[in-house]
Amino acid sequence: MAIETHFPLAIYIEDLPDAQNHQSKLLEAVWALESEEAQKRNFEGRAWTGDIHGVGQVHQDPRFAWLVGQVEQHTQQYLRELGLALEGVDLYIQRAWPVISRFGEEVGPHSHLTAHVSAVYYVSVPYSGSDESGCLVFLNDSRQNEVSPGLGLENTELFTEWNGLNQDQAAYAPTEGRLIIFPAKQRHAVATNETDDARVSVSFDILLTAKPGAASYEFLAPPPAMWKAFSESPCQPVPE
Repeated sequence: MAIETHFPLAIYIEDLPDAQNHQSKLLEAVWALESEEAQKRNFEGRAWTGDIHGVGQVHQDPRFAWLVGQVEQHTQQYLRELGLALEGVDLYIQRAWPVISRFGEEVGPHSHLTAHVSAVYYVSVPYSGSDESGCLVFLNDSRQNEVSPGLGLENTELFTEWNGLNQDQAAYAPTEGRLIIFPAKQRHAVATNETDDARVSVSFDILLTAKPGAASYEFLAPPPAMWKAFSESPCQPVPE
């Protein structure tokens, strides 16, 4: 008997060797950005996420230049490992934002549907490498081997064990200095921080477009230089 597995989800992981040398400056920048926000808008029990507080462009901030360079380098490596020919593609960091999770805070399940690739970098993690500070959880919505929907629910008790053939999620304990890159469409969440200290990370959304003259416009957006914005004049009704 043989059971073969196909269609894997590829998660890229890299522990950046120079992370410790940049930690203090990154932390200083993140704390300063949060303190500049006059009013918290997130719900109780949810982490402070910069993207909903007007802090969604830190990739343009010189204080994050080292991290941006690392994300660019490793995203390209990730895409090469997936077999993508980067010669015909341009890559853009679309947005980037800090996330601060204090005791009892989490990030609910979501996807980044306006991007193609997402990344998260862990700046500071209490009990680094432990799931107590809140794992990054990837949710298996496709459930390729779910022969009958609902068999994995708690009230059925029909699985004798969770294994690689029936798992409904994969969890990564946060680790200081670690960069994780994954497909932006993959639904994910961040578990509750159960420690007394804050977990600080920075998230990135990355977009792919076709290079000028490439033959892939049907599958990738043409270069932004070819786009035309609507005029700013008031809209006129369409003649009947």
